[in-house]
Amino acid sequence: MAMRLMRDHLARAGREIQSARQFLETPSRTGTNLALARALANATASIDDAMDTIQQSLSERGGS
Repeated sequence: MAMRLMRDHLARAGREIQSARQFLETPSRTGTNLALARALANATASIDDAMDTIQQSLSERGGS
C-alpha cells in the first residue's frame, strides 16, 4: 500500500511539474505567475508526501 501511495504522490508531482513547464514555454499571459507558483507548490507538496510515505514504510520495516 505504501508503494502505491508513493507512486500516486510522485505521479501527481510529475503532472504538476509538467504543468509548470508548459507555463514556462508559453508566452506570458495574465495569471501565469500565480498559476506557476501554484503548480510548483503542488508538486513540492506531492514530493513531500511521497517522501513521508517512503520514510514511514522504511520505519515500519525496521529500516532507517
